[in-house]
Amino acid sequence: MPLIVEAPYENLVDLRERAKVEVSKVVIGQDAAVELLLVAALARGHVLIEGPPGSAKTLLGRAAAHMLGAQFKRIQFTPDTAPAELTGQNTIRAGEQIFIPGVVFTNVLLADEINRTPPRTQAALLEAMQERQVTVEGKGHRLPDPFLVIATQNPYEHRDVFELPESQLDRFLFKVQLEYSDAESEYEMLDLPHRGVAPDMLGEVQPLLGVVGLDKARIELDSTELPEEVGRYMVAIARITRSLEGVELGVSSRGIMHWASASKATARLNGRNYVSVEDAQQIAPYVLRHRLIMQGEAKAADALDSAFEQIPTPKPAATFVYV
Repeated sequence: MPLIVEAPYENLVDLRERAKVEVSKVVIGQDAAVELLLVAALARGHVLIEGPPGSAKTLLGRAAAHMLGAQFKRIQFTPDTAPAELTGQNTIRAGEQIFIPGVVFTNVLLADEINRTPPRTQAALLEAMQERQVTVEGKGHRLPDPFLVIATQNPYEHRDVFELPESQLDRFLFKVQLEYSDAESEYEMLDLPHRGVAPDMLGEVQPLLGVVGLDKARIELDSTELPEEVGRYMVAIARITRSLEGVELGVSSRGIMHWASASKATARLNGRNYVSVEDAQQIAPYVLRHRLIMQGEAKAADALDSAFEQIPTPKPAATFVYV
């Protein structure tokens, strides 16, 4: 049953600020990550959160789901996690075959430690993320709408891990590098209610959207203009990444489309009904860095900086030569 929420915000700019206020009741010092999760929800994307142990990856995902006012489920991945736990399975009851849905049948799925599960299980999640359906014994089952995956991984864990393949990384709208909060924020954590126990703290977060509210907010994205000069600028940036030194695989066509969707959501949260160059530049690192497959010791952040340096910032009716 969808949660219906009377949206206590005036517009999407106000929603952005309210979202940060609500989540900060339980996760302090991660406003940028909260904004990215809101952009992903509006842009129909999925998010990979990477960070050290104890940096509130799981709590951030739970708090964001509560703020969105959506149905939430969590799965803790292990090397033994089977695909059926995600997708569901058929069973016989009273002589009749019925389908028992898995954990992906929700609005927000927190996939904890996604790199701890083997490729076969990762592939089951991949289909759900891309197709928004699962296939069990040859029959497709549609997932609820909206459907948002917030996956986490610990980059410092090296035992019993299965690195995500490039094809799966490309399915994530964002990869968010979550760091420990600053000293002042960590001091403020000492005053959190309920002694910082997450299940109790989540009750402090007020739902802002709900499924109906999220659908209405997404309609605004559909009418957001992407000016030609900005779109061509984005395509030129993506294409030049494919020929940069040290880059084995550059930004894909899917990556360009994801960048456009995220830029539209960013524009709306910034109070515009069109995408500016600044909107596209603001969100670019989170959309593009994880799509660059690098050679040797080369770094994706440096390659992306190089791409932006080589492509001039557009003016009205700018013309780009594609490489």
